[in-house]
Amino acid sequence: MRRRWRAIGLIPLMGLLALELGASRQGHSRPLSGELPFPLGERLTYTISWAHYVVAGEMTLSVKGRGRFFDRTGVHLELRAQTVGPVRTLLRALEEQWTSYVDPQTWLPYRVEHSRRDGDRRTDIAIALDHRSGIARLSTGRTIAISPETRDVVAFLYHLRTLPLQLGKRYRFSVLSERRRVPIQAEVRSRAVVETRAGRFEAMEMALRLEGTDAPPLRLWLSADSRRMPVMIVAQEALGEIRVELTEVAIGTATAGRESSPAGSPWRP
Repeated sequence: MRRRWRAIGLIPLMGLLALELGASRQGHSRPLSGELPFPLGERLTYTISWAHYVVAGEMTLSVKGRGRFFDRTGVHLELRAQTVGPVRTLLRALEEQWTSYVDPQTWLPYRVEHSRRDGDRRTDIAIALDHRSGIARLSTGRTIAISPETRDVVAFLYHLRTLPLQLGKRYRFSVLSERRRVPIQAEVRSRAVVETRAGRFEAMEMALRLEGTDAPPLRLWLSADSRRMPVMIVAQEALGEIRVELTEVAIGTATAGRESSPAGSPWRP
């Protein structure tokens, strides 16, 4: 059977949308040296459209804060997505939230939380990543084997923004979801001008492919400036094109320097 991006929950919405990419075998990122390449409080807002004209949802990426979280120094990252408009009213009310706590030196996540609300049903899960042992422990009791540099979806997106995106450069990644890891190949394809509601950007295009499948590549454009913001994501699905487009860039307030254990997810391994 042909496996598509939605089979691993790529781009969180309507079963098609929950970007769960994790990186492995990198070694090419810019050294962080404790300095974040993204401003605290950064909030990127996106619309998610289907078949070029139906706005199905909204998504935000946020750098929420830096401090101590779950007994470790970390950076709190968050992805939220939800259906909107007629899709939410007539078809499906769906909300997803992915939270990642990453080490500011290595940019490796040590805890991931996922909340999903589908109509009246809600599910919550937490994942603790032990890179030294090569194990991800789920709050359900399951474990998943991980590589030394496995990253979850949110940490992966921000990690991509630290890479030297040279034309023709290729990378290998792996997907970490609640069920398994999936290998990904990526290539920096081209430089182009991308028009969005947030403005006009010089951007670098990356093509992401699921290894061992004939699924069409997911195309991701990162701004070519020092911020490397994801400005557009396009996925081809059987029912049409899914497009995630940057609509707003904002810098707000961020938390720092305090221990955090969010309500509803107290589990610790």
